[in-house]
Amino acid sequence: MTKSILKNILNILIILTLFSPCISFGAEKKPKKPPVPATTQEGAITDANITVYVKKADELLKKGDLDSSSRIYQKAYVYTKEVLITVKLVQTQYEKIINDPSTAQNDREEIMLKQKRMKQIVPKYSSIKESTSYNLGYIYAKKGDSERARKYLSEVLETAPFSLETNSLWVKTKTLLLSQYGLEGEF
Repeated sequence: MTKSILKNILNILIILTLFSPCISFGAEKKPKKPPVPATTQEGAITDANITVYVKKADELLKKGDLDSSSRIYQKAYVYTKEVLITVKLVQTQYEKIINDPSTAQNDREEIMLKQKRMKQIVPKYSSIKESTSYNLGYIYAKKGDSERARKYLSEVLETAPFSLETNSLWVKTKTLLLSQYGLEGEF
């Protein structure tokens, strides 16, 4: 076998391993409810339970529990960041395979289906990453750690859609970030 065929097979095996939980075979199954974490220290965040964890962190933040909510937000932030990086890496490899003239048509079609799934994943995880980044910035601002607050808030401004609506994530982030620099109302 040629190097490119072996490389393509290896890439496909890696991708299938990464996304095998997303693929369902046979009869349709009822979606399972994600388990509700008993504590903030319990288990790893996965695709199946990330929204439960974020909701738990939101509740804790509303109650004023900055430490517990920040631990959960941090775990969710790291998880979403890693997922988005992985998707980007996989997409790059898929593009190479699709553009390779030696790739079989059925392999191209299979990859295109997987790319469609990834296009659904990216907005979900981007949104979660933006909200967790904002909340981490907010928490660090409340704790008086301006350096960490600025890190997370700047990241939100880089990715969140621009909006001048008063309650938009972009405006709330900009306002909070400027306050960390002592520039409230400057721009």
